[in-house]
Amino acid sequence: MKSFLAQLPCTNPGRENTRHQEACSERLLPGDEAGDDEKAFRAERNEGFDPEQLLDVKKRLCMLVILAFLMTISLCSVIFSVTTLRDGLESSPDPVSTTSTSDEMKLQIIIPSFACSPGDSVSVQCANRYQGPHFPELLEMLHSMACLVTDISAINVDVILSSEAEVSALQASMDDSAQNKSCTSNYLNYNTTRSARLTYPPTLTLHNLYDIVPPSIQELTLPQDTSGLVSKYGKYKYQSVKKLAAAAYLDYDYAIILDSEGLVIRPLEFREMVREWSKRPVIWKELAVKGSPRRNDWIAQINEAGAHVLGRTMQNFGPGLSFWDGYTWILEKPIVTDMVTSPSRYAPGADFFTRLLDAPADIFEIVLYKIHVAGRKMEQASTNSSLYTKYRILDMQETLVDSGLGAAYNRIPADLDVISERFPYMILEESLQDLLVGFMREYRVFFLFFRPKFIAMIPRGVLGSFLRRAPVAMTVSGASGLKDEVIPEAQRAGEWNMTYT
Repeated sequence: MKSFLAQLPCTNPGRENTRHQEACSERLLPGDEAGDDEKAFRAERNEGFDPEQLLDVKKRLCMLVILAFLMTISLCSVIFSVTTLRDGLESSPDPVSTTSTSDEMKLQIIIPSFACSPGDSVSVQCANRYQGPHFPELLEMLHSMACLVTDISAINVDVILSSEAEVSALQASMDDSAQNKSCTSNYLNYNTTRSARLTYPPTLTLHNLYDIVPPSIQELTLPQDTSGLVSKYGKYKYQSVKKLAAAAYLDYDYAIILDSEGLVIRPLEFREMVREWSKRPVIWKELAVKGSPRRNDWIAQINEAGAHVLGRTMQNFGPGLSFWDGYTWILEKPIVTDMVTSPSRYAPGADFFTRLLDAPADIFEIVLYKIHVAGRKMEQASTNSSLYTKYRILDMQETLVDSGLGAAYNRIPADLDVISERFPYMILEESLQDLLVGFMREYRVFFLFFRPKFIAMIPRGVLGSFLRRAPVAMTVSGASGLKDEVIPEAQRAGEWNMTYT
């Protein structure tokens, strides 16, 4: 056989350019040993691989094995870290859980005020007229807190004023024993024995705005009087700076923001009220597209300006949407901190308060806060973080109608804008009073915007019945007739306990 192969030509006319030419059997001549063939084959395969090269190959293989081992360990570490983080998020407590009982909650009340209208020049002469429009209303509100808020001694109350002169003037007014009276044991016909000796909240602090604003704002004004900011930036931005600078500066878990007009109308514990609110908080929105009778272009501009400060646009939430509605203004400190420290894509180099003052329209602080919460909720919708996702973003009109209050809602004149500012119109629908009270309990409507005109508009018996049963802690506008007429008269029909369910 070998002789036969040896006689075959090493070329093939049809396969000259194929590898079979290299596989020519010319070596298989008669007399070759079979072992020689195998040696030649092995030598050909090992050609070019000396011992050093083989050692190098082995080293590289070892390195690859080690590298694969290390990568496996790293991958396991990453999986473990992600799992741990996920479990941590799932088990992390809600902000409310950081204060397991209302007694442990750090609650703050923030009230901006001024002696004269922010549109006026707040001079020493003006500030000394503390009997002007705002200080008497502020003092009456503070007095009602001292008398009826049963845990007022555990709550910090801070009033933010425009100047050193205003601080001195308000303090002098509070120290004037001739015009200040203690609560006595029957304030507004309630049993107020425990607060009988109080006149104002015992933990009340007065601040000059300059002392609590960041340096970027201090550079724009004077230490003794910040009222120059009003003429340059407008009263609404100025009031927003007062409230949010205090909210950023002070230490608390939750803060209640109030204007300087209001009245506590029943005995209650504020920390318990806030704890109830924090279980299912609501951010109210209202839809008023162009052409709608309820649309207010000024409010639309305020919302758009607020979104701009935060690096957003109202188009993120839908056309015609407003976050103006609602007067239960409760803030969470972690949310305030996140809001004032987050940069804006529109002005990445500017701090929060500078952006606020430079906004293209008026600013309302609570609108800013609500836009921030709504935006963050959308961003975190797929996470387990409850700081923002626990909030319900609800349309005021839709929720009223869904609650069976369509007829009460229709009591509000169609050409009036913000629903919550016209809320008392719905009290007129007496047959739906049970549903209206239930709505307020379900959605934690604890603060009611109430103008003096509503006292004359609503039949006295209907109004008294509603206020006695509804979970209203305070009115948040001047309504002196309530204190002098409605509340004392209505109490004769039953107790005014604060009920949440």
